[in-house]
Amino acid sequence: MQKPNNVNFSSGPCAKRSDWKLPSCSLVGRSHRSSEGLSEIQEVINLQRKILSIPDDYFVGIVSASSSGAMEALMWSLLGVNGVDVVAHCIFSNHWANDIVNELQLNDVRLFKADFPKMANVEHIDFDRDVVFCWTSTTSGTSFKNADWISSHRKGITICDAASAVFCYEIDWEKLDATAFSWQKGLGGEAGFGTIVLSPRAIERLESHKPIWPIPRIFRLANNKKVIFDIFKGATINTPSMICVEEFLDNLKWAEKIGGIKSLVKKVESNRSVVEQWISKQNTFRYLVEEKYEARHIACFDITSEKYQKLSTPEKWEFFKKLVAICEREKVGFDFLGHILTEPHLRIWIGPTIDSDDLEKFLPWLEYAYNKL
Repeated sequence: MQKPNNVNFSSGPCAKRSDWKLPSCSLVGRSHRSSEGLSEIQEVINLQRKILSIPDDYFVGIVSASSSGAMEALMWSLLGVNGVDVVAHCIFSNHWANDIVNELQLNDVRLFKADFPKMANVEHIDFDRDVVFCWTSTTSGTSFKNADWISSHRKGITICDAASAVFCYEIDWEKLDATAFSWQKGLGGEAGFGTIVLSPRAIERLESHKPIWPIPRIFRLANNKKVIFDIFKGATINTPSMICVEEFLDNLKWAEKIGGIKSLVKKVESNRSVVEQWISKQNTFRYLVEEKYEARHIACFDITSEKYQKLSTPEKWEFFKKLVAICEREKVGFDFLGHILTEPHLRIWIGPTIDSDDLEKFLPWLEYAYNKL
């Protein structure tokens, strides 16, 4: 069997594109406040806006600690006016629910929960309240297909963890008021940095609401109802790595060159088609997630055999660890074991930095590894 050229299938940090090379990193040792450093940060902001078709009246800023830090900044700074509905069906959405209930200690919180790997029912979400949700559960492979379920006539604001959905879906920004995502997912950027996108409604919230809790400086988007607009002009809250900035800028330029979000989505859809064809031709592996909830850019697999299904949970994990180890020993695929805090499964990133040709070569190796066990 042929071996893929790109053998990295982790869902975070994700694979680099096939022609990736470390950029010149000409600003190593330079200040992010220098004219050159600030200019590159501003270019990162502007290219994200262009590629993702973010509206002109939305504000785009860079924060630390990836999508997690971005989400904390949004929740700590924006919540506290209304009751909150939290869609809690995955590891990270449960983190946000815990922070809202136990750290911010909001009293009027409704949790819309679902067990792994299902999607929570959002039919009864109340958009007069604030709503917190993950667009995609990167840890389970479930995802909303679109934002049609979100009201355009809401009184509350929507806060979305779009960590791995951005660059893989065409986002309906009109439905999102405060969005967080990371550099390390869709475009395979370096970890540690994230982006926040705020609608005019979110800015209005910052200007009219002062939370009753103290906000750590790293999460602070306003001081005494005065928005820190410098964040959205490239003045980051703390010192960013200019190596990471230049590397992400290089990825953004690649995304722009190939045609922006529409081309990125086409690459994802092509990869999903490869998986669909492979699934239909074999009987060993099956999708973990119901079709209507499957993320287009993450493929999670279970095993069909009765013998496997009779194993205990620890035994299933051990089985998958051995299967992954065979692929790693053959140097055909790395880091595609499911998230350890979920149920046993394989999780394969098939986002826009993965080439369909590499995916076609890799998937048969799963059958090879299975047959070796």
